[in-house]
Amino acid sequence: MRITKLMRGVTGTAAVALVALTMVPAVALASGPGTASSNLTTVSDGYVADSTGNAQATSDAEFTVTAGALSLNQVPNIMLGSTTVKDIATGPTTTLNVTTGAPTAGTAYDGNNEGALNVTDFRGDNSGWSLTVGMSPFTSSTKATITDATLSLNQTTGTMDNTATAVPNDLKLTQSTVTNGWITSPQTLWDAAANTGQGTNSATTAASSNLAIGKQSNIVAGTYDATLYWALQNAPAATTPAT
Repeated sequence: MRITKLMRGVTGTAAVALVALTMVPAVALASGPGTASSNLTTVSDGYVADSTGNAQATSDAEFTVTAGALSLNQVPNIMLGSTTVKDIATGPTTTLNVTTGAPTAGTAYDGNNEGALNVTDFRGDNSGWSLTVGMSPFTSSTKATITDATLSLNQTTGTMDNTATAVPNDLKLTQSTVTNGWITSPQTLWDAAANTGQGTNSATTAASSNLAIGKQSNIVAGTYDATLYWALQNAPAATTPAT
């Protein structure tokens, strides 16, 4: 017990209060665990374990998870087989299957020649995402154009870290108008709803993909290229409410 002499002249209630203060133990919460203001780092002695109970203490374990980015990492070039003026001029439809190789005359530079498509989501907010794509008209170096072409773009799914993520959609892309450097009517190729799409998501252009060209009697010989416009958005595609 702490012993304190009372100052001369302090009497009555004040003296009683002062004596009471001198009898407060030096160790608060003697058995623990601690509080924000009274704990093992602030009291003068440790917690006591005796016949009345255990000495108890708590401490923290902590780590931080740092957010990353939602990224579009790979988009494929779509290489198609060759055909003839006769085939397109006489129609009714000429179908060109996907093949291997690299573009020779296109003006887009992001595509790879392995057919690889890759999206990663390391944001850590589980908000989902969507990937759209659209196709410009096919034109040649002589400015000749294809009047009727539809690309059936199908994907073979590869790695998806979240198995709840939906697989890519099969699309039929028609030639669309490009305004101010971007496609005017893209379609949703891949839609990751909220709580899906996290981690790595990969796919490859499927062998079933092809280009269907309608009959065109004024077709001009040459190499034709179209640009594919890809856009990754940081939320799932908007859906039309059911009526």
